[in-house]
Amino acid sequence: MRLRIGCSREEQERIDLLCDYMGEYLDAKIISELCERGFFVKPASIHHHGQYNGALFDHSFAVTKTLVELTKKLGLEWELERSPYIVGMFHDLCKLDNYVKRHKDEAWEYNNATLLPGHGEKSVILAQHLLPLTEEEVLCIRWHMGAFDSKDNWNSYGRACTEYPNVLYTHTADMIAARIKGV
Repeated sequence: MRLRIGCSREEQERIDLLCDYMGEYLDAKIISELCERGFFVKPASIHHHGQYNGALFDHSFAVTKTLVELTKKLGLEWELERSPYIVGMFHDLCKLDNYVKRHKDEAWEYNNATLLPGHGEKSVILAQHLLPLTEEEVLCIRWHMGAFDSKDNWNSYGRACTEYPNVLYTHTADMIAARIKGV
């Protein structure tokens, strides 16, 4: 699938990557929504990994590819074939409104005026606006931060890993992409 949206060359290159890699799981409406929300231009962070324009997509793409590789190499089983793609690509949707530019040529700033707080929960909510998620997908996205989540939540995280082992592999893919691959 190739989708042309009125956007910059860099955005279009990222859209083409997305369409080539997982276009069968997405439609034009989802990709258009991601583009409108800045998914292809925003940073993944302004203090940690991915402190550059487009890094939100680049990091999400790296997590997706890593999760798909882990799935193949380890023989992971998912409820739906699409799940490692959807989970990897949408795990950090919470960042869509976390970073703003006051003026076009200025640096990204953290937005303290978001409507939804949170990280994993917020990503689940935003992903569910794009497409219906299975319980496994919800839990993988919710708990992708693993033990970096609040200590108060560790028991719930552990139960989620026991019920759906791919929760742990999602966190692992996120860490590989951010800490080992540096994306």
